[in-house]
Amino acid sequence: MNNLMVIDGIEVRRDAYGRYSLNDLHRAAVASGANARTKEPGKFLSSQQTVELVHELTNTQNLGVDPVSVIHGGNERGTYVCKELVYAYAMWISPSFHLKVIRT
Repeated sequence: MNNLMVIDGIEVRRDAYGRYSLNDLHRAAVASGANARTKEPGKFLSSQQTVELVHELTNTQNLGVDPVSVIHGGNERGTYVCKELVYAYAMWISPSFHLKVIRT
């Protein structure tokens, strides 16, 4: 992918389907001042609102690509999410981080 996203000096990796690394976004959020423990990606993904959003994305995208993908092991391990979930995660972190992501 050639659309590089860098937030507060943290490069956000993308997978072969264009999804963004939620782990890299978390690192960027912590660099921006977010609490490392309370804003972990797993907590975001397990919230009821996010579960419902993922369900809605799964039912409406029809692109053949899941909105969330988890890669276990290897150099590219992590959780990768679609752009809508990037914005939702950023909004969950804080208003200032949300704006940073939108403006990137």
